[in-house]
Amino acid sequence: MKTLLLSASFLLGLTSMSPAAIYNGNGNSGFGGVIGTGSLELTDNGTTLSGTVTKGSGDFNDAFVIYFDSVSGGFTTTSGFTDNGGGTDANRAAISALGTDGTRETINFNTGFGADYAISLIPNGADFGGLWQLVDGGSHNFVTSVNLLPVGTTTSATYTFDFDFADIGLVTAGGFEFVVTYLNAGNAFLSDEGVGWTTAGGNPGNGGAFNLNGQETYVVPEPAAYAGMIALGILGLAILRRQR
Repeated sequence: MKTLLLSASFLLGLTSMSPAAIYNGNGNSGFGGVIGTGSLELTDNGTTLSGTVTKGSGDFNDAFVIYFDSVSGGFTTTSGFTDNGGGTDANRAAISALGTDGTRETINFNTGFGADYAISLIPNGADFGGLWQLVDGGSHNFVTSVNLLPVGTTTSATYTFDFDFADIGLVTAGGFEFVVTYLNAGNAFLSDEGVGWTTAGGNPGNGGAFNLNGQETYVVPEPAAYAGMIALGILGLAILRRQR
């Protein structure tokens, strides 16, 4: 009976999660390789999307920013973003690419990409990860904490976060495009590390403009994929019953 109960629990778990999508860093190491030689894993249960940042060779000393193109419209550049929390909010500053000291680095997104929302993860210093709806020329609209864990450390092997599809404007579970940057929130010094784009020119730095040349896509698995996982679970359960 215990075996059957465990199998049923496993089957229930299969129906409530999708396969993980793993996106590797771009291979660069201008800030020590923490993101460039790391990866981002995304998975969902149909309502909540969960992420895991696997740290590369460096320490997580700076701000990991994910820009989402999830609804129509959006911003093609950070040039009009003025929200740095009045110089006191590192997460808002990182998203705007406008340092808490007022230094700007303009980030231009790839052709066809319009950023609607952004997440900033700063595990040490700000000790916070949050999601904002982007606003040009004003304060970004805070949506929710993304439950970043752990905080207070730069050396954990992995960092996790989560949010709902509805938090990025999707009424039901749906795909979206995204791109990741990694920068110093204090002075908007942009590293050459990220996910979804490449560069061979070293750290872009600050005080200028940098064009991202790509993005990634998260695709919610089709119902057929879920059906296949469920069928596999049912088959395993049947085999266990026959062995009793």
